[in-house]
Amino acid sequence: MNLEELARKLDVLRSSLRFKLIFGLLTIVFLMGALSIYLGVNSINRNVIREAYDNVRNSLKAISDLYQEEIRNRAGIVEYLARTSEIVSATASGNREYLFDKLVQIKQEFGFDIVNVVRPDGTILVRANNFEAYGDSVSHYKYIQWVLANRKPAAGTGILGYENIKNEGPDLAARTLISVVPTPRARAQKREMEERALVLKTVSPIFQGSRLVGVLYAAVLLNNNDRFVDRFKNLIFKEEKIKGKDVGTITIFVDDVRVATNVVDRNGRRAVGTLVSEEVFRQVYEQGRDWLGRAFVVNDYYLSGYTRLTDIENKPVGMLYVGILESKFSGILRRTTILYFLLIFLMTGIAIYMSTYLVNLYTRPINRMIEATAEIARGNYHLLEIPPDESAEIREVEEHFNEMVRAIEDRDRRLKELAEKTILRSEKLASVGRLASGIAHEINNPLTGILTYSSLLLEELKGTPYEEDLRTIKEETLRCRKIVRGLLDFARDYKPERMEADLNDLIGEVLGLLEKHVNFQNVKIIKNLDPNLPAVKVDADEFRSVINNLAVNAADAMPEGGQLTISTSYDRENNQVIIRVADTGVGISEENLKRIFEPFFTTKEKGKGTGLGLAMAYGVIKRHNGTIEVSSRVGEGTEFTIKLPVE
Repeated sequence: MNLEELARKLDVLRSSLRFKLIFGLLTIVFLMGALSIYLGVNSINRNVIREAYDNVRNSLKAISDLYQEEIRNRAGIVEYLARTSEIVSATASGNREYLFDKLVQIKQEFGFDIVNVVRPDGTILVRANNFEAYGDSVSHYKYIQWVLANRKPAAGTGILGYENIKNEGPDLAARTLISVVPTPRARAQKREMEERALVLKTVSPIFQGSRLVGVLYAAVLLNNNDRFVDRFKNLIFKEEKIKGKDVGTITIFVDDVRVATNVVDRNGRRAVGTLVSEEVFRQVYEQGRDWLGRAFVVNDYYLSGYTRLTDIENKPVGMLYVGILESKFSGILRRTTILYFLLIFLMTGIAIYMSTYLVNLYTRPINRMIEATAEIARGNYHLLEIPPDESAEIREVEEHFNEMVRAIEDRDRRLKELAEKTILRSEKLASVGRLASGIAHEINNPLTGILTYSSLLLEELKGTPYEEDLRTIKEETLRCRKIVRGLLDFARDYKPERMEADLNDLIGEVLGLLEKHVNFQNVKIIKNLDPNLPAVKVDADEFRSVINNLAVNAADAMPEGGQLTISTSYDRENNQVIIRVADTGVGISEENLKRIFEPFFTTKEKGKGTGLGLAMAYGVIKRHNGTIEVSSRVGEGTEFTIKLPVE
């Protein structure tokens, strides 16, 4: 075989090797890309759908809670009014004129549609809506029957017939009548008009001494009550819209007929009178089981939830519905999927480029050998001479190669250690992310309830001495929400929103709230705050969380009571602010002291701590370019020292 033939074979070998390397690497890239797309899209779809139904489930629970809270609030009002001396004396004496004036005032002030006083025999003494209509019997009303029999207040949802509503006035009678609109998939209907009224009833006995002299009866008519459902919708879904449509909708049913709703038909009118599907009616109304699912409601697809409404005898009278536009979640899914595809395609492009580059890089020695062979084939022997035996230079190359291998091995070992630490931290951060997701679901539910109820009370008690306290509750609830988001921020790269703040004021705010906490009843709090402390750029909410965590941990470490000392000072030499939080508690062992800032590490009893507080505090201080240190002795107490730079 001559040199030219050898050169040709080497050239074929080079092309074959290059093709195989590129084809093999690209095959792996495309297979992994396809697998990543399949798994990623499925995972995104599952997570978005799960989040969507969790959202519907939480919204349905919130609406049910708001509805029951509305009943309780109105029941409390009626019970209070039934005990007032004016109502009691006027009812006992049968003073209809005075009672009429009072009932009209109650109706207007508290937003009732019906306010009546009923005699002990079940006949009407006076109506706020119709002074001339009295003496007729309402003893067949279930709630009035129950109150007269048990001599206790009662409240809930009930049904009134059209004949009873007519006695309350023509305007309420007109609101009651609803034309039934034929709806696909609904159960067959024989009636064309819904004449029954769904009402929110509150009934309270009126006693003069121990003698029952009457009953105060008040009700809110839910038929065509737009204000009622719109208020609930705004509390839960705010004013969020998609393409001009409300994202969230609320509906109240009598049996399977919509009597109050903010779902609109194709003409933009409220879809009052339309029917729910027979499947939902059977499961919810007849069987008493909540229904969650995707449903076509009037003219669009919604992720919907239904729950049953019952009367005082626990018999079904209607349903509550909450729906969220499916397009909200499909839009999220679409945007997330597109972003994921773009990311995969970008990474695939980078992988293709890197594969081609690396193949070319690693085949260059063969190219140089082929070029040398070609030169030799042309007779340029002086350019490259390959002796039959290994030369000293080759042995030197081998020695350098071995040194390189040893260097690579050492570096690989160090990289592996670093990778193991990185993986361990990533796993912990991933656990924090999963825990934070669970907390967002579990804690946001009661936070939503607190925020909703405090907002309702704030509206009702404006101008009273309780307004400021309720505003504080609302603001602190919103801060709790931000704290939950802060837990999510621990597991990802997050840039705090820094503003100049007086740390003494922030510490004072936190301690002012904690002093009222039950855990601090036996704890003496000492504040040694430097009045000349310079302002520091911090994220105020994150810093409050750090102080709160350290103070609460200190209180937990002093179950029998003790002393908590918080001091601040300014280190001029190093231009930094120093905060010290010290307690006289049980202390921390040296073994545990080394792990105290690790996520999920806790010495507290099971169920009393997640091991995240100090880890989060550590992350916050690090993001502020500061340091946090701890010193402790078992049985003597613990001291945390925070140092923040003054910019």
